[in-house]
Amino acid sequence: AGVRANEILDQMKDVSADEEGSARPDVISYNTVLAAWSKSASVGSSDMTEREEGVRASSVVGKSAAYCALRLLDTMERRYMQSDHGDRYGDRRSRVVKPDAVSYSTAIAAFANAAGTCEDGVPMAEEAEAILSRMTDRVGIEPDDYSYNGVLLAWARSSGGLPAARRAESILRSMRDPTVVSWSTVVNSFAHADSANRAEALLREMERNANSYDPGKGGGRAPIAPSVVLYNNVLHAWGKSSDGDASKNAVDLLDRMEGTAKLPRPDAISYQLVLTALQHGKDPNKAERARSVLDRLRASLRGRHDGAEPRQIQKAYNCVLTSCAYTPADAGKLHRSNAARILVETLRDMNLPLSPGIISDGPDQESFALFMQGCIHLFEPASEERNTLITSAFRECCRKGLLNRIIWDKICSALPPELVKPFIEGTIPVGDMGLCYEKLPKKWSCNDR
Repeated sequence: AGVRANEILDQMKDVSADEEGSARPDVISYNTVLAAWSKSASVGSSDMTEREEGVRASSVVGKSAAYCALRLLDTMERRYMQSDHGDRYGDRRSRVVKPDAVSYSTAIAAFANAAGTCEDGVPMAEEAEAILSRMTDRVGIEPDDYSYNGVLLAWARSSGGLPAARRAESILRSMRDPTVVSWSTVVNSFAHADSANRAEALLREMERNANSYDPGKGGGRAPIAPSVVLYNNVLHAWGKSSDGDASKNAVDLLDRMEGTAKLPRPDAISYQLVLTALQHGKDPNKAERARSVLDRLRASLRGRHDGAEPRQIQKAYNCVLTSCAYTPADAGKLHRSNAARILVETLRDMNLPLSPGIISDGPDQESFALFMQGCIHLFEPASEERNTLITSAFRECCRKGLLNRIIWDKICSALPPELVKPFIEGTIPVGDMGLCYEKLPKKWSCNDR
């Protein structure tokens, strides 16, 4: 996109130079080309040398496209400054175009886009910040929210870890009136840097600012009250965190959202993020806690028809099954017994409506695989209870046409041949059942994805 847009701009300049009265490119024309380079910068990288002059290629993308945008901005600045800041005599034929705030913001956006395509995006973020500083120095334009937010986004995408997140916070502090996008971007920077505690600290700062604001005293724009999206960003950060207390902190934040009147109520995504944090944790009681969160989600959806899609509900149930199936082996008898009970209850409940009009899609292949894994992990080997549960789940799985190789292998490793024989008798030799998935009746796996 950038290459073609730049070619058209060159053609416009050539025609306006040769033909009197032809429309010459204005700042909108230049900004359109900058936007095209910015779009190309988000695609990926190319082998074009940085700042190489006069490059023409069929496809210029990634950081090379960002540098093409910067070269075009350089040209606009240079010609404007060489003209003694424009057409001082009012010559309508003047070809000088002064870059405006959109020009700079678009060039910054190009480097923010390129930062996400590079293995090391820090140089892209540094370029974006350098453009921000020269807006005032070179053409006397005060950076606006779009300019600042573009630089914040570049640092957030830079893969620069904690130093990059701290740099983004430093820029946030320098802004006169940060927007909700500004705060969200910096919170996400710390989330990507495995610093969920700092992300939540910023969230709490926003809460304090919003609660202490007195409109009667003036003082500029009212502080941003964090939305449920921002809370979900922090919950997501805890879900990805390596902190040993990550899942506990995610549940604590959910508790605050439910129990504090001034905070936004959690939505279905909030509960899902907490369940994800729990399934990744190593808490001995994570199955009990996950089931509690699932029950809270179910309660929040009762009587509503717009709270969650069936696939979201199914995913939430699967998170609970995961927490059960991977309960630590050293969790203790009580926790393992509770996990086994919750495993069975959760698969059963997946077939029940939450309330009239709100149902899940029922168990899917992941559900059955997790249930089999949980039975193998939580029940005594070869016990009648385990065999009965696996056999029953196997029957339901086949009836729904959801059997796949993963589930079949788990069944073969968990059940003795005599229990499988009634299912496959006349189809394949029982002694070969671990190797003959392809020979099973097709209807058992007709919905295999």
